[in-house]
Amino acid sequence: MRSFHATSCRLIGFASAFFMLTVPASAPAGAATSPSSIWHITPTPNIGPLGTLASVRVLSSSDVWAVGFSRPGTVYKTLAEHWDGSSWSVVATPNVGANWNFLESIGGISSNDLWAVGRFFDGSSLRALAEHWNGSNWSVVPTPVVGTGDNALQGVTPVSGDDVWAVGYTHPGGNFKTLTEHWDGSAWTVVPSPNRLHEGNLAAVTAVSSNDVWAVGASGGEDVTLAEHWNGSAWSIVPTPNFGESGFSGVAAASSADVWAVGFRESGTKTLAEHWDGSRWSAVGTPNSGSGTNNVLTGVAVLSSTDVWAAGFSLQSGALAQTITERWNGSAWHTFVSPNAGDTAQLLAVDGLAVGTLWAVGDFAKAGQYAQALAMTTNRG
Repeated sequence: MRSFHATSCRLIGFASAFFMLTVPASAPAGAATSPSSIWHITPTPNIGPLGTLASVRVLSSSDVWAVGFSRPGTVYKTLAEHWDGSSWSVVATPNVGANWNFLESIGGISSNDLWAVGRFFDGSSLRALAEHWNGSNWSVVPTPVVGTGDNALQGVTPVSGDDVWAVGYTHPGGNFKTLTEHWDGSAWTVVPSPNRLHEGNLAAVTAVSSNDVWAVGASGGEDVTLAEHWNGSAWSIVPTPNFGESGFSGVAAASSADVWAVGFRESGTKTLAEHWDGSRWSAVGTPNSGSGTNNVLTGVAVLSSTDVWAAGFSLQSGALAQTITERWNGSAWHTFVSPNAGDTAQLLAVDGLAVGTLWAVGDFAKAGQYAQALAMTTNRG
């Protein structure tokens, strides 16, 4: 898969808080869609009072999937929605046990072969969750349990039907550790992955080929970006630039010499984009909201070397977020105005086709209400 993305809840603590909070009843009116915006919001169904779409995969203009979670009662449950070219509809997804279940990432190469990953709570610890779509239904596929502490999967990308990678973290106690798992067509297995100064958290993954896979995230011990590469036999850490407290939340590749990772820098006050040219990672300047106290890019989609899109949010005064979309045109990043459906909104993922439709998903909330699923689309500007 040539494009992938990740959600802010995987890595960025101050972003994840928006998912489950109501907007204060005294919040100012939400920003209206700018006449210059190329994006438009499409209605999405919600199950219960709360919903979030955390990841999106575009297979065609009439075959788009988004996953996340909802709260139909008192417990969070997995959520999958499908776009058929005219409307979004909820597609049933299983849950493990009676406690919390979340889907955080989706990847797929065909309409009958998709994977979604996340986590569930077994009553004492978080456990990794993987679900597969076979063209007819979603089903849970067992994943290894690593140790007695928390396990979670936060990103997934397929190379082929029998070559799929998922990444995340374990928390055996004390420090978080990187987690990489591989599907060989019959079972998921844990593959050893390194940690920087004994700590790491992988938020997203993208694959160019079976021996060229990138996973990104952060090393919490140093609060720095973390990039790891799979060469077909082992994972290794590749140095990345850092600017104060920094982290990656999304990664996507066009080729082995054209890979983008996005996230935040300077304690989350500035957006971050870094590019791999086949030999090294380098930082590339990105726009920031002038009034935003925090600016974060949560997902990225590489459609070509001159058409790269990133999505995220900017935290405004009064702890209200506004959506961000940015585009790389081959020479510079530029901001594109994106709508906000409510008093606060954030985008958590973006994906699209090389020619045609582009989708971004996340959530929004109105004053005094819980967050609801958000999806917007464009055919470019």
